[in-house]
Amino acid sequence: MAERKRIALNYQTNYDFSAGIVIYIQNLIKGFALLDDSLQPSLLIIHSENSPIDEIKALNYKYISFYCHKPIEPSFPVKVINKISRELSGRNFIRRSEFPGEDILLYPFVDCPETYHFKKRLYWKPDFQEMYFPDFVSEAELNYVKEVLNNTRKHPEYTLVFSSEDSLNDFKKFFSPFSNLVSVLRFVSIIPTLPATSADEIRQKYSLPEKYFFVANQFWPHKNHKLVLQALATVKKHYPNCCIAFSGKQSSYRDGDYFSNLQKFIAENSLEENVKFLGFIPRTDQLLLMKYAQAVIQPSLFEGWSTVIEDCKALGQFVIASDLAVNIEQSDRNILFFPRNEESKLAEGIQQVLENKISRNPYDYSLNIKQFTKDLVRVFSLEQ
Repeated sequence: MAERKRIALNYQTNYDFSAGIVIYIQNLIKGFALLDDSLQPSLLIIHSENSPIDEIKALNYKYISFYCHKPIEPSFPVKVINKISRELSGRNFIRRSEFPGEDILLYPFVDCPETYHFKKRLYWKPDFQEMYFPDFVSEAELNYVKEVLNNTRKHPEYTLVFSSEDSLNDFKKFFSPFSNLVSVLRFVSIIPTLPATSADEIRQKYSLPEKYFFVANQFWPHKNHKLVLQALATVKKHYPNCCIAFSGKQSSYRDGDYFSNLQKFIAENSLEENVKFLGFIPRTDQLLLMKYAQAVIQPSLFEGWSTVIEDCKALGQFVIASDLAVNIEQSDRNILFFPRNEESKLAEGIQQVLENKISRNPYDYSLNIKQFTKDLVRVFSLEQ
């Protein structure tokens, strides 16, 4: 039997930073587990001390090991020696021996002292919101993104993976000409078997009414929560009991006032009885609330490939989504698009659902998962 492909998955994140990345890595592992045994790679999970590593272990992937990466600031002499070494040989002479070497494929690739010498690199860029909304990120973050991508595009041996054709088009727009390899891997949501929790039980747990809409986005500026509240204020004039529930940590490292400004709008428009902030909730509860909602609202100003929309496709749930090109690429049924900056159109969409003026069509999500496993084999070159 041929030796298994060795892949190191970069899981140095947590739900505070990005729930989307956490779920993305977990779904990659679930996808690998669906392959024929001969194609399943040997995985090394590189994680930080506060990564939700127990969730990875609970997946029971057969060929897996773990490495906790603790960044260490090198001393001045080490910095000098490595700088000279890089200039002479392209490598850091002093580096931690336990960190994975070039014989393993690191994904998503991250530039750090331990990986400086890696020749083959597999980067991931889900979207380019920094380029469209630079005010939503720090100058340092924006400059870092530009630096990495400008370096990547010059190397034919590097591969840049995108989550959508839309993101690939943005790369061409902002960073052409380029000589690096590109690939598209549209991820899916391989959701766990949900418990036999009834709609009444999950609603009672979170004090929700019989009918509610659901928004499951982190409280980041580009997620466009205020537009949902503005639309709700309009809908309330005709449907005073309309309720929208929001899950997610009520903070944003990109805008410390983001959540408090939403609360201020709610108070000014007397929406206290119509809005339910649930905070960060277990993934299973989130999926159950999606499943039993009247519809899920995805109002983002920017996405790479929406985990929320993918969850809804897997659940057969209806979505009211902003008219992003990537959202249109992602779904063609059980979805209603609205202009991303027009609260009146979102309000109309909510009312269409309330008045049952939408079409809900069957969706065979197993076909999406099957295509995803094929794409995993292609992107990670798993065929022997």
